Amino acid sequence: MIWPSAGFPAKNQMEFARQEYFWLLLAVPFLTVLWGIGVWHQYRMRSRFGNIENLEAISRISWVGRTWVRGVLFVAALILMALGLAYPRMVSRELRPVPTPTDIVFLMDISPSMYGRDMDPNRLGRAQRIIQQFILLKQPQDRYALVVFNWTSVVLSYLTSDPQSILLYFDYLNSQDEPEAGTNMGSALTNALRLVNTEDKMDPERARGRRRVFVLLSDGDDTAGQLEKPLADVMRAGIKIYTFGLGTSNGAYVPLVMMGGLNGQVVKYLQREGGARLVSHAEMRTMRDIAEKTNARFFRGESNKQVDQALEEILFTGRPVAGFQSNPIRKDLYFYFLAAAFTCLVLGIFL
Repeated sequence: MIWPSAGFPAKNQMEFARQEYFWLLLAVPFLTVLWGIGVWHQYRMRSRFGNIENLEAISRISWVGRTWVRGVLFVAALILMALGLAYPRMVSRELRPVPTPTDIVFLMDISPSMYGRDMDPNRLGRAQRIIQQFILLKQPQDRYALVVFNWTSVVLSYLTSDPQSILLYFDYLNSQDEPEAGTNMGSALTNALRLVNTEDKMDPERARGRRRVFVLLSDGDDTAGQLEKPLADVMRAGIKIYTFGLGTSNGAYVPLVMMGGLNGQVVKYLQREGGARLVSHAEMRTMRDIAEKTNARFFRGESNKQVDQALEEILFTGRPVAGFQSNPIRKDLYFYFLAAAFTCLVLGIFL
């Protein structure tokens, strides 16, 4: 059950899991009557001696009330035993927040500079590991999608609650020997926004109340110059874009042709005029601007601490609460009832 707020205090209630043992309580009135008859008969027999006070002086006969007290203790023991066998439990209600279901669209740069090896194992591999961490911490109600881009963009995986298929696309990307040049973040944003809008039109009921987040993983500036309009469209849609900057300040050579895919031997590097290899440095100004304009945050991908902070914010602390769920908490009480029954029984015997 989903509660709209947590303003209602939790109430404690008692329940009995095995109510069939309540039939034992029907024997209590019958045994009480028998006990009363026995006490009356005992008193009647004692009165035949004539002087009860003289008899008390030479015997263990005590006051009549002692017998009734013992009877009350035995009856109480029987009642408590029946209640204990009925398995009593105290039930309290705890209100827990229900997180808003979230759709995350990953925008991953696959331009040649992402194959630079200044990170472990390389920039593209680092981006894939960050996405894998998202998958490991995914909440059951969340959905993930994957858009890759260089000079153009392609939707590799539409929104799905089983994002393990994204890992299969990683194998495909890692086998590429000649990545296409260019970085067109605007195209990636356009495709991601089109993906979300298509989902809304296909199933508007399911889309209602869901949170939408874009996660951009790249190593530098947009080189296509087509970012302004798609970014404005995303801002109007109210979607946050969290960005991860990949690459180090020292930079890395840019592979153009590799033998054996992502981790294979580099056959050709990007070169300047004159034959010198071009070094790709981390360029994060555009990444920061994108995050700030959408009220999100920029994180450095080589910092494990910042990656952990991003995961915590995107998946947990930054997620709105959709409502509250009432969860019953049960505490067993049968031991206390049986212990009380045993105590009454012992007192009744030795009184």
